[in-house]
Amino acid sequence: MRNRETAIYCVLCAFFLLPLFGHSASKPSTNISLQEDGSLVVYDATGGIAEFVKQGTPRQSIQLDGQNCNVSYGFNSAGKKTILVSLPPAASSPSIFNLGDSQVTMPPKSSLRITLSDSNRLEKLEGTPAGSVTFAKISQSTPAALPNEKSPLPEPTTLPSSSPAPVTLSNPTPPAQDSIAPKTSAEAPVAPLSSTPASPLVSAPADEPFFPGGWPGNLLEHPLSTTAQEEDPFYVRTEGGARFVSSMNIVNIVGPNGPSNPAIQKEIAFSTGYRQDIDIGVWLLPWFGLSIETGFALNAIRGNTEGMDVSSSTYWSVPIIAQFCFQYPNESGFIPYANFGFGGGWNYFKIGSITYPGNFTTLSGSGSDMNNAYQITAGCRYRLYEQFSLTLAYKFYGTSQPTVDMGDNQQVTFGSPVTNSIELGGNFSF
Repeated sequence: MRNRETAIYCVLCAFFLLPLFGHSASKPSTNISLQEDGSLVVYDATGGIAEFVKQGTPRQSIQLDGQNCNVSYGFNSAGKKTILVSLPPAASSPSIFNLGDSQVTMPPKSSLRITLSDSNRLEKLEGTPAGSVTFAKISQSTPAALPNEKSPLPEPTTLPSSSPAPVTLSNPTPPAQDSIAPKTSAEAPVAPLSSTPASPLVSAPADEPFFPGGWPGNLLEHPLSTTAQEEDPFYVRTEGGARFVSSMNIVNIVGPNGPSNPAIQKEIAFSTGYRQDIDIGVWLLPWFGLSIETGFALNAIRGNTEGMDVSSSTYWSVPIIAQFCFQYPNESGFIPYANFGFGGGWNYFKIGSITYPGNFTTLSGSGSDMNNAYQITAGCRYRLYEQFSLTLAYKFYGTSQPTVDMGDNQQVTFGSPVTNSIELGGNFSF
């Protein structure tokens, strides 16, 4: 008898406790809705309004799925309104919520950009950085009921009472009661909060790629958010522009007529030339990194005021520089940077002829030499896309004195080349 009572008691306890455990195991969803004027509403687990962000708010902190997030309104390059929801690095876990027909999972250090149409309807969902924010399609019935979780309970009781008169409607009501109730409640008393988001949220492109334009990512909006300021550590930068070479002495000539050659201790001048560089580097810290730079530069040699006659002569150089790199990230998108480098420089001289009036001794030939080199760079880049920046740089470059074997037993020592360059280019991060 006692065993029987014990069994009955256990069954009753299980009957009452299991629903409680089952209810606590499933976490109610947090839902976001857009209003007619473009304002943002966050509903809590019970369907009540937990947060409200007025359209056009520059920046506001809200609680979203138990995490502290930042919401800001802005405009993209096409002039359309955008809402940026970002989860800071200090967040303890991802923020998961429903938006339209998508379940959005936003991990720490990521952002969700919501683009609105001219009528404040949801037009596009994008995650930043690439691949961080994920979107999952949810059932068709869920979005309709998402904004109305606080109203479906009282509404079904009023729905049958509003339609007892027509007998023809009472028959289809029981089998469709579960599906009709949410739709009717979405159109009735909660019109300003629930009927408005229904139409813009249906068009949410859940399956749209994160970066519709592809690499190099989205066109950035300035000022940059804290998340947008973070870049991929590796980069490739290429720059090109005008190069100016200072006048150079011919220090010494060894060979036939060497000591008596009138070119000794004379200066040769250079026309404006061109320099092209490629820089491969990595940012070890947001403000400090290392890189290796190489490229090529070309200038024509011309005569000077001392009556020198120069024909078909050029000066080439190839730098190979290891650099310490510094930059200052900021929200404006204009990032100043400075590089200090040391390494080697390959100098090549091709001289068709260098003569002086009244003297038939001609300096000619071609040759190269590898010398120590140094470089100082000061520049600024403008972050246009997430992985692409435009750059403007000034470079001061020099090498030790090159000694070049010109052939015909002629060895010429030139003064230390000093060059100044102004270059435009692009910076690609990955």
